[in-house]
Amino acid sequence: MTTHHAPRPDRTETSPTRASRRTVLAALGVGPLAASALLGAGPARAATESGRIPDGLRPGGEFDRYLAQLAEQDAFSGTVLLSQGDRTVLARSHGMADKARGIPNGPDTVFNLGSITKLFTATAIHQLAEQGRLAYNTPLKAYLSGLRPEVAESVTVHQLLTHTSGFGRPAVNPPRPPGQDQWTTLDEMFAGTMDYLRGLSLTFTPGTRNVYSNDGYYVLGAIVAELSGRSYYDYVREHVFAPAGMATAGFPTAAQWREDRRTARPYDKLDGGTWTEVIHLFDAGLLGSPAGGAFASAADLVRYANAFQRNRLHSAAYVHLAASPKWPMAADNTFFEGYGPSTHYLNGQRINGHNGGARGVSTNVDWFPDSGWTTVVLANYGMAAVGVNRKVRQLIAGVR
Repeated sequence: MTTHHAPRPDRTETSPTRASRRTVLAALGVGPLAASALLGAGPARAATESGRIPDGLRPGGEFDRYLAQLAEQDAFSGTVLLSQGDRTVLARSHGMADKARGIPNGPDTVFNLGSITKLFTATAIHQLAEQGRLAYNTPLKAYLSGLRPEVAESVTVHQLLTHTSGFGRPAVNPPRPPGQDQWTTLDEMFAGTMDYLRGLSLTFTPGTRNVYSNDGYYVLGAIVAELSGRSYYDYVREHVFAPAGMATAGFPTAAQWREDRRTARPYDKLDGGTWTEVIHLFDAGLLGSPAGGAFASAADLVRYANAFQRNRLHSAAYVHLAASPKWPMAADNTFFEGYGPSTHYLNGQRINGHNGGARGVSTNVDWFPDSGWTTVVLANYGMAAVGVNRKVRQLIAGVR
């Protein structure tokens, strides 16, 4: 159910591997993209200088009024959190988390994150790479058994991370694995999905194209489980959520989503009508996918972004490796795929992050390494985060 919408302050070294950035990149055969310095060069607008808050982003400012107007028009339901460094600049919640039970969205509301989950899966991969357990350019046969030979012998972790593997079903309305309706636990779902994926062939020669692949990140989740000796879910809880301080983050089943009063239910316009609850669309999938099954609050996503940038999840060298541009996604050199986080360039500002989307799910987290901003937009109205995120990016980057 996840689709992709195209679309660092203090450094405290905590990783057991304290390799230098140059040493790690040389060993991996991955150099920093020379163009990245040029694309991010040029003076940022005065409004984005460190420590200065643009008037348009303050409470009561242009963005606050814009968001309130969308909510009044019933075009936005969700939570927005803007911070610079450790300062919360604006926190707003609008609309209802659960219309039937009369529960409003609030600062502690937990949302389905959609494809933002891929950030956590990628972080787990980088941790294992830093420990020497995997190499990005080694074929998958070194890590997983049962894949078709054409996949096992030619696809690499690098290609899965950058969506250039040629592996996987279409991201929208993919064919369903046999027996999916009978799965009742996340472990059954994970095992059943992987059994199905092991039989898939390639759709194009790896490394020749970029096609968004949820299944590629599912395979990355399976590699995390295989190499760590833990379930994917336990590994991410223990090694990503816990060190980042993400107390609300987790992987609920669809049944748990229905029961949890803290969690926003999804609403979408079916056939152009009114906002309708669509949680039933997620029942068969059970959620929990390494490509799009995590839930968390807005505050916990800010904690993740801060932990990522401050080297609490892996060393500074791997922060650079994960967030540096890898595959050009736009002809004007403003959007690049990375190893989990994507990179955008807007008016001299560098933006890392990820978004997510499904029916009734619209999310985005961005961090601006050069000016210290982190922005989170979590909506339980389909596509509602897209325009909101565009607006806040423009205000931070000084675009008019």
